[in-house]
Amino acid sequence: MDVILLQITSAIYFLATGSFIFHLVVAKDISSRLSLLLVFAGFLIHTAALGVYFFHTGYPAVTHLREALSFYSWLMVGVYLPVQYKYRLTVLGCFIAPLAFLMSLAAFTLGVGGGELPLTLKTYWLPLHVTLAFLGNAFFALAFAVSVMYLLHEYQLKNKKISVLNKHFPSLERLNRLNYVFLIWGFPLMTLGIITGSLWARVHWGEYWSWEPRQISSAITWILYGGLLHGRLTAGWRGKKAAFWTIVGFAVVLGYFLLGDSVFPGRHGGRFE
Repeated sequence: MDVILLQITSAIYFLATGSFIFHLVVAKDISSRLSLLLVFAGFLIHTAALGVYFFHTGYPAVTHLREALSFYSWLMVGVYLPVQYKYRLTVLGCFIAPLAFLMSLAAFTLGVGGGELPLTLKTYWLPLHVTLAFLGNAFFALAFAVSVMYLLHEYQLKNKKISVLNKHFPSLERLNRLNYVFLIWGFPLMTLGIITGSLWARVHWGEYWSWEPRQISSAITWILYGGLLHGRLTAGWRGKKAAFWTIVGFAVVLGYFLLGDSVFPGRHGGRFE
């Protein structure tokens, strides 16, 4: 049942992607409302899919890549919806909806259901650590989206090019400010994710830090985003420089999330503990 719900979710996110693209072309309020309604409907069904999965397995769907993809896309959309309500930035959905569609599509393509959960993972540390880390990454996804918008908009203005995007993109100043807001939310959440992961490692493995590939990648990402925030606060980094390093940071996050355990296997064993 959860797989069917996830398939429906993916289909709705696909329709939302098309609706957002249509909105870019026609710029009508009705297309904007339809796009947001589709995303919200997809989020509700996605929530039901995760709930059904939890009911059948007794644990949250976060331990395998296929489960983590579904959970991450759900959190990303869940963060986007209140952000949209507050900032009225419909064009942001043109980035979030395709990402959510691709992640949910990959989730049910890979197959949902990780089997019996090992005893060592039957602990409150699992949902606490993963939720905090993924929430941080969800805000980084939003920061990535506004950074891409910034670079596109800056290029068009600099070269005096007129396109349909100019009608929808906010000002460069607003995009720069939103980048900062999303980083300010994402960095503490990621930090808490790393701290809870280290505490769990102490309980599970007997040591806070063991130079696991996933721990190393988290540390690299933390340094990248921490350096970016430090630069923004003390050296006045903004605009293109801030947008570029935000994109680099998210590329590291997404790259290891998708490929890390297959390229650099460790004690996590392909699980997202």
